[in-house]
Amino acid sequence: MAQKSDTVFINGLYTYTNEKSFIVSKNSLNVEKFLEQLKDPDVIKHIKENEGYLKFITMLSKAGKPYSKLENNNYKEVTSKEHSPDRNTEDDDGLPF
Repeated sequence: MAQKSDTVFINGLYTYTNEKSFIVSKNSLNVEKFLEQLKDPDVIKHIKENEGYLKFITMLSKAGKPYSKLENNNYKEVTSKEHSPDRNTEDDDGLPF
């Protein structure tokens, strides 16, 4: 089951760096580990929320090693007031200049 950090790493999916510019990613899949991952309640919920798709992203660690995790669907829309709380909106006529 997933840790409380809301990050679910993809077990059994490995991404490698490569030297050729025309190769986007080089991957391998440990089928046994991946099938076990698909039984995880958090992964099952993710698949249901994404209409049957397992959406994941591949990132680079601080050490430069690639890893994959489930894509987080908890995106929050930010208003301009939240983004720039010190902005004076009383005199704002909507023009950027």
